[in-house]
Amino acid sequence: MKVGPHYRSVTTETHVSTEGPPRKSRRAAALIITALILLAAFVVGAPYLSNALKQGYSIFSQLTSTGLGTQTSTVGPTSSTTAPNTNCSSVVSVRPLAAPDIRNGSANISYPAVYCDLVSYTLTLINADRAANGSGPVTLDYNQAAQQHADSMLYYGYFSHFDTQGLKPYMRYSLLGGLGADFENVAFFSYSANHFTSIAPVEDAIKILEHSMVYNDSACCNNGHRYNILDPLHNKVSIGVAYNGTHVYFDEEFVNDYIKLNFSVTGASSSNPHYVMMTGVPTQAFATPNSIYIAFDDMPSAQTISQLNSGPHEYGPGTLVGGVLPRDSLLGNCAQFQTGTTTCADKWTFSSTQVDIAFSLQKFRTNYGAGVYTIYLITGSSTNSAITTISVFLP
Repeated sequence: MKVGPHYRSVTTETHVSTEGPPRKSRRAAALIITALILLAAFVVGAPYLSNALKQGYSIFSQLTSTGLGTQTSTVGPTSSTTAPNTNCSSVVSVRPLAAPDIRNGSANISYPAVYCDLVSYTLTLINADRAANGSGPVTLDYNQAAQQHADSMLYYGYFSHFDTQGLKPYMRYSLLGGLGADFENVAFFSYSANHFTSIAPVEDAIKILEHSMVYNDSACCNNGHRYNILDPLHNKVSIGVAYNGTHVYFDEEFVNDYIKLNFSVTGASSSNPHYVMMTGVPTQAFATPNSIYIAFDDMPSAQTISQLNSGPHEYGPGTLVGGVLPRDSLLGNCAQFQTGTTTCADKWTFSSTQVDIAFSLQKFRTNYGAGVYTIYLITGSSTNSAITTISVFLP
């Protein structure tokens, strides 16, 4: 992962075009492909973010699900809802495409009639690429963020990691109930004629986009998409596919999901405002977390289609404003970051059967004001190792 000094990714777009004679008898050769691929924020985010935190670490050193723009702390549902063995057809809802904006923790999400077939096909491609490069398989995650964003791009006619509500990927993931760590790739494929009228050409488009991200990503994107697809820590992926006759929008949300987690945060009116409680049971072994990073974003604001299409298309993990550290078992205090705000956790328990973390965001809210505070529970030395990207909206 790479990030600049302001913790921002760089714009990465790939344009691939081929043209053939525009006659119906040579329709296969009449293809005009425009494949645009944007780099996931966290794939371009770790070393500088990690180094900034490590350099600032002294040796002594969600919640009301009321939606965006309300006057309470908001995130998604208060427990992990992912069902790894869920049958695809039981979670999709085929309906006409409509405005898929996220309101009150939900969205009007439309899945194409052949969604389950497309997802099965895509998962096979992803896992074949991972196996060929030494990574284990990922399983399907049914968080709706991937399909919601694919729907949004098709419905409104834009291409960006941001959306018309100004939301970043990890914010959408959180608002729609995600409690793991989210890493996004998006791409689209366009045709000069009404072409995507059956499943086969849509699968062909997905195959080209997936192959380009894994095997032709160095020139445009410093292999950021490739890294995201092949990262061994990712254990799940949700997939979004939305298309009409001329465009296919494709979204991959890779996830680090290692805890069946319950998450809550008290409201501003409580006696202990913005108090976070994270409890759960590990579902898979993981390295013991050593800290929580807190990143800040301004409260999202609406963006026009022109703004989204003109860019910048990149997104970063917010501005690092400090973090949360476990207390010393003997002294009762905790180490301090040399810059930013440090909060000592009131609870910090990890075992093979229990996760129990508690801390307050109040100091961050006081120091940095209203906005979105994203919680990165870190198991290693960079955001590559995060197992949560939970966004909390504090007005």
